[in-house]
Formats: sequence, C-alpha cells, structure tokens
Amino acid sequence: MDLYQLRYFLEVARTGSFTRAAESLHVTTPAVSRSVALLERSLGRTLFTRDRKRVSLTADGVFMKSQVERIYDLVAGIEVHLAGKTPGGPALLRVGSREMITNYLLTPSLRAYRAEYPRTRFGVHELGPREMAEALKRDWIDFGFYYHGEIPDPDIEVRRLGSLRSHAYATKSLLPRGRAPETVEGALKLPFVAPRYFRADPSEPSVDGFPDQRLPRDIRFEAEFLETHRRFVLDGLAAAVLPDFTIRDEWRRGRVVRLPGPPLGREIYFLKRRGRPLPPGVDLFLKVLSRTISELR
Repeated sequence: MDLYQLRYFLEVARTGSFTRAAESLHVTTPAVSRSVALLERSLGRTLFTRDRKRVSLTADGVFMKSQVERIYDLVAGIEVHLAGKTPGGPALLRVGSREMITNYLLTPSLRAYRAEYPRTRFGVHELGPREMAEALKRDWIDFGFYYHGEIPDPDIEVRRLGSLRSHAYATKSLLPRGRAPETVEGALKLPFVAPRYFRADPSEPSVDGFPDQRLPRDIRFEAEFLETHRRFVLDGLAAAVLPDFTIRDEWRRGRVVRLPGPPLGREIYFLKRRGRPLPPGVDLFLKVLSRTISELR
C-alpha cells in the first residue's frame, strides 16, 4: 500500500468510474485498474463492486475512503503549513452538527475561522446523538454540537455553550374559535409536530425541550428538521415548539400565537472526544458561537 495506490483508489471512489478516474489523474485506465487491484490484494479486501456501467464501494471500501481522505487531508495540511499559507491551520475542519444549529448559528463562527485560516476547508455533517458520539470516538469529526448533553458515554466530553428561549406556537386557524387556550391542558389537546430523528428511541426526551413525560401532548407528526416544524406551524397543520428568534417576526405581526406551557429553552452543547487535542483556532470558533447564541436569545 502506497500513496499512489491510495490516490488512485480515492479518485475511483469519488468518480464511480475507472475511466473517469484515469482521465482526472492523466493516466491510463489499465494503470488505475491495476493499482486498485494491487491495493485490494495487499489488504485482502474487496473495495469495489463492479458492473458494466459503474463501480460502487463495498462496506470495506466506504471505511477505506473515509480513512484515505483523512490521510490526504493530513498531507495537504503539511504542504499548506510548510508553504506558510495557513500557519497552524488545519487543511480540513470536520464539524458534527444539527440542522437548526448549522442553519442559524454556525455562520458567524465559520466566517471568523475562515478569516483566520483562509485555506481551511470545512466539512459539516448532520448527525444524531449516537452517530455523533461514534464519529467523535472514531475521529471522523473533530468536534460537534448538539441540543442536549445527555450522552451517556465516558469517552465524550460535553460543554454547555448557552440556551435559546423557546415557546410552543400555533396559527389562529388551528385554534378553536381562533383563540389561544387559556390553560396548559388546553394547549396539550392541539395536534403537535415533534422532533424525531431516524431510528430514535421513543423513550428518549424530545430534543425540543417539551417535558412529554410530565405533560404528554397530542403528537400527530414526527419530523426531524426545525424548518419542517416551522412550516407546519405557518401552514396551520400543527403546533410546535420553536426557538423564539426563528418565528419572532410572525409572532409580532400576529400571524402566530404563543401557547401556555412550561418554561422552555433549547440548550446548545459542544462535544469532543475526551483527551483528543483540538485543531488550532477552535477557541475562537466557540467564542463566536457562544456570542451568537447570546445575541439570539
């Protein structure tokens, strides 16, 4: 196994074709095919399934691709550092996140980090809590952000960054006679959309912060993304718990109403593998993110 074999393998994995990989590498197709075959033989594993139209990665190939990408990111980082283009900056910063955090909170941090390390590339991966813990432990991501810190894994270090105020919201068209219920019990009778990521454990607390164990609500829809919940509320399909800043304009114009209920907030946590050194500049990333959370409260 050498860097040329790994480079040829990676190009085939990215293009899905030995021919296109050869064109990209400016070598012959037999040379690429022979190099990949030698790599498979040295590993004792089949990395691709082949048919007439396309080649696809096997399970071993998927794992191999993730590891080889890390190798080449390391090589690129060495080249960039020695060239003096990004002193101390990583070639690739890999971040685990969730849709709401990515869409509403990360932009200022990414912009600040890019200003400090303009040559760094970013990989942002949307992961559930179990997938994020696994990715951290396997070093597939450098660090991550999630809505709660209740990840029962001693290898994962968790730090709270802040919280966002939230309320349950609904449109008047969803409410009886267009008026908000006066009691929590009345609000609980409305149809709700609640977050649920794929293959989640139904016994786990809802990540929108609503205490369903104490105050069970009428959940008619389950959807993973915050934007889906917001759209369901605006379309009059269901009530939902939303961070206030995401629907503040509609609330001020009277398009939606806040429902009675317990105090709610969406906590934001930083996660990393315990004992793993972080790339340079992450303190700046977290400082800007904490400020963003505070400003949106």
